[in-house]
Amino acid sequence: MKYHPNLQKSNLLEIREADIIIVNDEQEVQLIEGASLESYQECRTITLTVFDDEVLRGVVASIDKPSRRIKVVRGEEDYSFIKLVEIISASI
Repeated sequence: MKYHPNLQKSNLLEIREADIIIVNDEQEVQLIEGASLESYQECRTITLTVFDDEVLRGVVASIDKPSRRIKVVRGEEDYSFIKLVEIISASI
């Protein structure tokens, strides 16, 4: 089993090549969900740090609750679908 160097083992359940599961503490999860909702409702730019230390900036255009993912739009034809579980931090 491999561990990402920036994550503590206590915050990580398991990493497999095609399946990444990260456990943030409840407060961080609430902050990520709140910032995502604020970006969606108010069309504000959000900054997300995802598992591979990639930083994304854009506006949340949709929230897919059943799949627990969001669509972040950076431009007319530039967008990403991101699973909430892959987000390490979020800020507005």
